[in-house]
Amino acid sequence: MIVYVEAVIFDNFCLDYLLGTLTLTLVRDKPRRLSVAVSAAVGSVIALFSPLVPDRFSLVLKLGTLLMSTAIFSLPCSPRRYAVKTFLYAILSFGISGMLTFLLGADGRGLIGVSFGGAVGLSSLVALFALYAVRQICGLIRERNREGKRAVAEVINKDRSVRLNVLFDSGNLLTDERGEGVAVTDRKKLESLGELLSVGQMRVKTASGSRILSLVKIPEIKIYSREGENILTNVTAALSDLPDEYALILPCE
Repeated sequence: MIVYVEAVIFDNFCLDYLLGTLTLTLVRDKPRRLSVAVSAAVGSVIALFSPLVPDRFSLVLKLGTLLMSTAIFSLPCSPRRYAVKTFLYAILSFGISGMLTFLLGADGRGLIGVSFGGAVGLSSLVALFALYAVRQICGLIRERNREGKRAVAEVINKDRSVRLNVLFDSGNLLTDERGEGVAVTDRKKLESLGELLSVGQMRVKTASGSRILSLVKIPEIKIYSREGENILTNVTAALSDLPDEYALILPCE
């Protein structure tokens, strides 16, 4: 059987690029195209000359290639994270290579029976495009969800008002004595509204520990979102320190 050098390089480069991209995607790292491409190129060159290596050194060569390839697209990172990426890369390499061998085979003996050079590379490219499409679709869905959870509100007290960015947070489960939801807002942003009716305090558990927040009554909140305008009255709000990105956190309900 005649083996063309360009087919070997193309197949190995595309497959290694797919493996590197999948590995970084699974560990939720943003794939760095250049480092993944360099890793794939190094793996392709080693694969090209691997037939010249004696069989007794074959395992050592494969392990060395694995460690080198993952190091190129992974580092710098912690030893633990590097070990996780190396393990994932090895599992993906074993699984995908086995699946391609089963489907494509050699000399027409696979399930599909494709034996021409470059078939592995073309299959890897198709998988890469499919992965890219899935990531784009997931990104659009996440963006739509984020947009649905954000709005702009006008907080009103008598003749004074202030505009705040709103976040509808399903994690805000705070309720007052009547069981109604409690908003969380930035204390500094509300200073321009003048004096608000104080209604006591509330103990709130956060990631950094337990805190006691002052409670006030906000006479009116106008919320402007894609669905239109919504008006809330006599809202209980806990005063905290929040960033400009979401200076008012409302329950989803």
